[in-house]
Amino acid sequence: MFGAFSPKSIRTNRLGQFLFGLFLILLTGASLGLERQRDVLVLHIRVEGDVDSAAMVRELISHLDSISAGGYQGVLLEMEAGRVRDDLAWSLGTAMAALDKPVWVWLTGRSGSAAGPEQLELGILATKAWVDQGVSVAWDGPGEGAELMPEDLDHKRMMRERYSALWVALERRGASTRVAEGLLRPSAPLRATRVVAGECELVEGPIEPGKEAGHLTLVEPLSTGGTRGRVPADVAVALHLMDGREASARQVIRQGLGDDALRGLRTERVVVESDLKERIDEGHKLMHTARAEAALAEDTLRRRIESGMGRGAYERAVRDRARAALAVVERGEAALKAFEALAAEHPEVLRTRAPVQADLPGVEETAARAWAREIEYVRRDLAGTRADAMAQAEG
Repeated sequence: MFGAFSPKSIRTNRLGQFLFGLFLILLTGASLGLERQRDVLVLHIRVEGDVDSAAMVRELISHLDSISAGGYQGVLLEMEAGRVRDDLAWSLGTAMAALDKPVWVWLTGRSGSAAGPEQLELGILATKAWVDQGVSVAWDGPGEGAELMPEDLDHKRMMRERYSALWVALERRGASTRVAEGLLRPSAPLRATRVVAGECELVEGPIEPGKEAGHLTLVEPLSTGGTRGRVPADVAVALHLMDGREASARQVIRQGLGDDALRGLRTERVVVESDLKERIDEGHKLMHTARAEAALAEDTLRRRIESGMGRGAYERAVRDRARAALAVVERGEAALKAFEALAAEHPEVLRTRAPVQADLPGVEETAARAWAREIEYVRRDLAGTRADAMAQAEG
């Protein structure tokens, strides 16, 4: 009896309990590890507003480039209804094509809101794409962002590469490759029959007068340049340009990965939005400030000094005036430096109309040249005043 409760048997018992507990911990850890392995990690990028900024697209591409290294199984690119600048659609489409993971595009917005043709293009290029229930694709003309494109942009190369990528994507989707011509370089209107029982098709050739009923004009060229278009969501789906209509990100991901993926689904969400309008306004204010400070510094340096004082007092007054002018010059130089840093990050600022002071009557010049002349004028003015003020300050 006593032997059953000996110290040796107690130690054996405790050792057994410890080993059993350790086994359970390892088993649980392995189970959790297997559970983690079943997790599906998706990057959800929500793009808010128009895609009009090169800095915005650099941020988007940076997120896309992180897909493989971050262990993501795919990326959902949610795009609010709006427009994408042509050159930025080209850059974004190229970045999407370079990924080794699926990219799903989802066009969203308020009921009745409209996505632009470049957003439809990116949807076609994606692995799969969906459109929110109340969103259609509609536009009229090239849009305001066209003037912000680089002046040295190779338009022919851009359109050639976009057309080629779109043609291949349409063929992969089982859609008519005529849509590539209709979206990017239509010579005649692109028309389709209305959706009946989920089916519609593109119309070959012109429609005879009086037989327009039952047909839709999807895209038509404008005599003033650019195109006008409207592609309702049901038509986009029926023509296989989009994969369906969905109202939630979770449903979109389910469609992309399959039902089983939802059990271990984890998403990381980031928001990317443009602040280009604010940066353009800020840039104009900085340049106006720099120019105003340059003028004030020059006026300060020329300020009249009261006569009738002794030589020593006069020299002190000259030095004080020079130091005051230098302080103004430094403010102007700081504003100019801030402007140049902002323009380097947002080159679109230099494609807007330069301040009115830079205009030369009767001279035609590009926005970039007008800005370059304005910047050089202010820099030279500040440098000249600085040199004169320093000479006076040193006596």
